[in-house]
Amino acid sequence: MLSLAAFRYRNVFAGHGGPVDSVEFGDFSVCGHQMIQANARLVAELIPKRAHAIYGDADGSGTHRLASVARHMAISEALERWAFNSVAGTARVAEFGFDVDPSSNGMSAFPGLLARNARRKAMLEAVERHSLIAWWEGRTVGRVCDTDWPGVSGVAIEGPFGGVTALVFAKTDFGMYAYGHAAEETFGTACERAVIELARHEHVIRSWWLASISGDKRRPSDLFERRCLFFSTEEGHEQFLRRIRERPMGPAPVAELICDREIPGPWSDYATVWRYALRPPADGFLCAGHDYFFW
Repeated sequence: MLSLAAFRYRNVFAGHGGPVDSVEFGDFSVCGHQMIQANARLVAELIPKRAHAIYGDADGSGTHRLASVARHMAISEALERWAFNSVAGTARVAEFGFDVDPSSNGMSAFPGLLARNARRKAMLEAVERHSLIAWWEGRTVGRVCDTDWPGVSGVAIEGPFGGVTALVFAKTDFGMYAYGHAAEETFGTACERAVIELARHEHVIRSWWLASISGDKRRPSDLFERRCLFFSTEEGHEQFLRRIRERPMGPAPVAELICDREIPGPWSDYATVWRYALRPPADGFLCAGHDYFFW
């Protein structure tokens, strides 16, 4: 995909009248390989800040070997968040399928010349989330597969339109469990993206673990954070393993497309924001408790 980020993001910062307040950088280890993590924050008036006990307050994140690419990825994700918060909860929800799936599933922002680049990324995310929900609900098969990363195990979940979602997991050196998932055309390429998410999850739970052993006993109130923490424990991981061992019940759900269009708005000056949304196989990902594998 041809990115025009260097051109389209040239005036994205607040100093030039743009929506991004700042981007911070840090070193980031992904399965022993050093990469760059970038975190982007929008200007305060564009998005309400949420109180998190585990996750940081960045509006977008990006991880790559090159700092410039990580920065562009973080800005793109922040623009996506801006679009979501500007449309969800308004009279326009039905236009983009937020009346059926009120989450940001199947959204992507990309600063390319062609809208199809943003659409492809949105489609992959929609397939990933649909497949993950269907698997956790016991309605589709997850095959245990080897990965190219020592100590990292994988589950392959076939996508509704082809392709595959890779769900990877590993035990950390401090005794907790980390997970990541991504969809791509092949299991190998999906794993490459999923291990980055695994590394992010490990970083988050490591920070929480260090704080807890230092005496900070705060527990997260956010549902997704409570799920993130629960499945990192022995109890949560055992529940995860039980799901791997179970056979699916009934036929796999048919994927129903509810939105496939660009979300236009002021963010369009910088990137194309697309939503490709599928009707969720179940609503537990939003309303079930802390022991539902989705965050």
